[in-house]
Amino acid sequence: MGFAIQIAIGSATIIAALGLGLLLRRLLVRRLHKTVLDNWIIQTLGALVIIIPTLLGVIGALAIFNASFIITTLTENVFKNPQAAIPVSWSLIETVLILVLGNGVARTVRAMMVRSLGTSRVDINMRTFFARVLYIIILSITGFFILSVWNVPIGIPVAVLSAFTVTITVAFQDILKNLVAGFYILVERPFYIGDQINITSGMITYVGKVEDIQLRATRLRLTSGEEVSVPNLFIFSNAVINNTHFGERRSLLLLTMPQEDFDRDETSSKILMLLKEYHEVMTKPDPAVMVNSYEEGKVSLQIRFWVATGQIIDISTVVYELHNLFPNADISVKEPI
Repeated sequence: MGFAIQIAIGSATIIAALGLGLLLRRLLVRRLHKTVLDNWIIQTLGALVIIIPTLLGVIGALAIFNASFIITTLTENVFKNPQAAIPVSWSLIETVLILVLGNGVARTVRAMMVRSLGTSRVDINMRTFFARVLYIIILSITGFFILSVWNVPIGIPVAVLSAFTVTITVAFQDILKNLVAGFYILVERPFYIGDQINITSGMITYVGKVEDIQLRATRLRLTSGEEVSVPNLFIFSNAVINNTHFGERRSLLLLTMPQEDFDRDETSSKILMLLKEYHEVMTKPDPAVMVNSYEEGKVSLQIRFWVATGQIIDISTVVYELHNLFPNADISVKEPI
């Protein structure tokens, strides 16, 4: 058998084993989601299901490359001396148990941190930040426990990690900038999860509700219904408007009518009476009607009123009623955009 054919068959074996593992994981996770098991347990069991067929596929691929060598090695080192495989097997079992336990503890602490700090009125940005820091710390401790199981000196992974960090820093500068910007957003809190924000840079404007602030990007649900992931560096280096920071928000309508239909006192009174019929319109600050301009036989009026942030008000209904009140007037909405 040629070497190229061996590579092709070995690669196909590993891919088939991995595909089988993914299929088994999907079936298992779908089945376990109907039980009372916590999600991290389900995901951990799903990961273990992938590992077993994949290991078998790797062994099969190695056997294809050099079947006689694999058989000889197993015969001499395992079958003739089974006790030699016991320490390695036990280390593998300990590694899997520590990995499962560490991942479970990290996920549980992260969820508990988000829930428990919510009762102490800590905002959701800081809760998310502290939860992720604890999650990373616990996973790091888990990694050192696994190294101790295999008797790996701490200096070796530290040196490897240092070299790896330098390489990553040079190769992924933009990603690291986004990570730093993500920490800044979580700590400085220019907006919170759940706020509606506008992000503008040049001709690009994103308007949407903040769904999650991740370390690399912030996820927004746009007002049109789509979800967009905006890099944190883009948010960090551009102007951000928080539409829901304050408890009220202004609406602005522009009404243009013929000058002969305009009466200074009567027109303003009719508009203000119309606005008072809507409970969504706030009484403080008071609604206002201001003359904007006299131009070419027409009068332009600015109609300003305030609504509570988060309060749904159908501006089109106000426009419709104003049109019924002043059928010859031109009406347009200026705020909110």
